[in-house]
This record gives sequence, structure tokens and C-alpha cells, in this order.
Amino acid sequence: TFAGRDATEEFNMIHPPDVIGKYAPDAIIGKVGNGAPAPAAAVGGGVAAPLLDKSHGKQRNWEKSEKNRKARMDGEGKIGGWIGALAYMVLGFMKEILFTIVPQKNIVLTNDRIGLTRSAMFMFIFMIIHAVGNLHVFLGPDDFNGYGYFYVRLYWTGFGFHANIVEEYILLAAVLHVVVALKRTWDISINYTVASGKLNLAISGITLLTFMVIHLFQFRF
Repeated sequence: TFAGRDATEEFNMIHPPDVIGKYAPDAIIGKVGNGAPAPAAAVGGGVAAPLLDKSHGKQRNWEKSEKNRKARMDGEGKIGGWIGALAYMVLGFMKEILFTIVPQKNIVLTNDRIGLTRSAMFMFIFMIIHAVGNLHVFLGPDDFNGYGYFYVRLYWTGFGFHANIVEEYILLAAVLHVVVALKRTWDISINYTVASGKLNLAISGITLLTFMVIHLFQFRF
């Protein structure tokens, strides 16, 4: 599809910045032309620097990473079998959720999708727990009111705000998700038309954000 064309933008949408250096360190990146080899990358950047080189001249050593991966693939860990696989999957998922905000590079407002993905995972888990909690409505008004009062009793964890720490963390995750999503849309997809489908995530995200704001004003404030 992109033969003879610049596919940098599409490539960056679905690959991490270091994928070429990790899996294809000898790949030649440059313009398609007369078949001459691409010029060497300039140390300080400039015209001769590869389009996909985001490492700023620094080469990462993947030896330890590959060694750890081989150990994981060859062994079963301390918990073996399918039970261990399920346990490690849950642990890995929870780790990604706990690392939603503070450890992310998005604090400096980049369009890196790592913070976007982790905040989405966290909010997805929250929606499942929230939906299960709302099933208390079928147990009667007293039970449902008790479910709501449970969160009110956690306000002491909210650092003096009229909310608990869970609500505050969800708010931070939502703000992170919205800001990074808008920046990625502006940097990557803003020049595409609606018919191209590149703006589908932005449109659906704005729709969900509108619903969340209305929902919160109806039931929370």
C-alpha cells in the first residue's frame, strides 16, 4: 500500500519508537530513489538523520531484556500450569493499572500511547467494578444506599477534598487519557477526513466524555 511512499506516520501509530533499533538494527532507512545506500545518520540530527530514529543517538542494550524473556518463556515461574499463567496475567494486568499515572512520561505532555493505554485499562476495570456495584439496586433501597455510603465513609482518604482517593485517582486517569488522546489526535490524525476513519477514536472518545460529564452531574453532584 505504501510502496514508494512515506509511511512514517502510519508506522509510528502502531509501533513503539525503539522497534527498529531492537528488531532490525541493520535496516537502511532513507528515501526510495536511485538505489544508492542511504547516508549515515547525523549524530546531531538534521537532514541525514533517519525519520524514525527517536533515540537521539543512544543505543539501548537489550541483552538483559532478552535474557529475562528467555527465562520466562523456558520456565513456568513459581506457580506452574494454567493456574500460574492466569495468576501472572492478573498480576501483570494489575501492575499496568497501578502504573497508570505517576511513572508515565506523559507528565511532560508527550503523545506517547503508553499512558493512554494504561489509563484506558484502569478505567475499563473501574467500569466493570462500578457496574457490578450498581447491581445492589436489585437488593432494595437500603442495600443500595449502604453501597453509596461506603464510598462516603472513605472521604478521609481524599487529602481534604470532598471525595475519596479512588475517585481522585480515577479523575487523574481520565484527565491523562483525555489530554494525551487529544494531543495524539492533533499530532497524527488532525489532517485526515472523517471518511478516512482516522478520527473514529476521537469522535467516540468525545461522545463518551460528554456522557461521563452528564452522568456525574446527575448522580454525583
